[in-house]
Amino acid sequence: MILNIKDSKYPQNLKKIKNPPKKLYVKGDYNLLNKSCIAIVGTRKPSEYGIKMAKLFAKDLSKKDICIISGLAEGIDTYAHYEAKSNIGKTIAVLGGGINKVYPESNDRLANEILNEGGCIISEYEMNEEASMANFPIRNRIISGISMGVLIVEGRYRSGSSVTAKYAISQNKELFCIPHDIDRKTGYLTNELIKNGANLVTSPNDILTYFPTENKQSINEEYIDIYKFINNIPIPNDELCRLTNLSIAGINEKLMFMEIEGIIKKVEGGYVRV
Repeated sequence: MILNIKDSKYPQNLKKIKNPPKKLYVKGDYNLLNKSCIAIVGTRKPSEYGIKMAKLFAKDLSKKDICIISGLAEGIDTYAHYEAKSNIGKTIAVLGGGINKVYPESNDRLANEILNEGGCIISEYEMNEEASMANFPIRNRIISGISMGVLIVEGRYRSGSSVTAKYAISQNKELFCIPHDIDRKTGYLTNELIKNGANLVTSPNDILTYFPTENKQSINEEYIDIYKFINNIPIPNDELCRLTNLSIAGINEKLMFMEIEGIIKKVEGGYVRV
């Protein structure tokens, strides 16, 4: 799919930034582009601490129905995508090349899983254009532009994450940083940004408090295996059985309680989120 900037499906937040892409190439669920999104970015060579924090924040924010957006790069991006893709909020990957040319190749499987589990992959570049190192800093304006705010997990001096942080500031986005050991190179960026006014966060709830009107209803853990496959497009219960490997009786029971709790509704063709 190609979304023109005048298309109603084009991400509305992205229209507000300086120099938005005139068009976007999209694979997957384009509805995510206008959901509540938080960007999670960081170094390609994270510490164990950085990995732990990326996974924690991505998982907990996703469970609040917030979409995680990142750049499909190695390191923090990869861990954020992996943790978010199977949860309620889903994930969006913004590429530095065409959507048919995943880079790095080692994340080709991750890209397929993102799509298979209801996520989205986008790029402003032609579908078969090879990724270029010069494209990555430019595409970062899209990552921050679609989001409500940007979380920097770890980053070195003059890293790609610092470029994303600059875009976030220029776009008047909330910038969040996780504090780090002062003797680690990967902690330099977040500590410096905090010193210069970025929001220090130590838990996902710290981010959620900035967007009280955006917070969604928490979903019971026992429903997540089904709910993550339900979006704005009706999906029948037999398809949910196939995707979840649950019995038809088990699916129907959970769907009934989810309807009663008002988190989904039955329409012609299946079930959708409320």
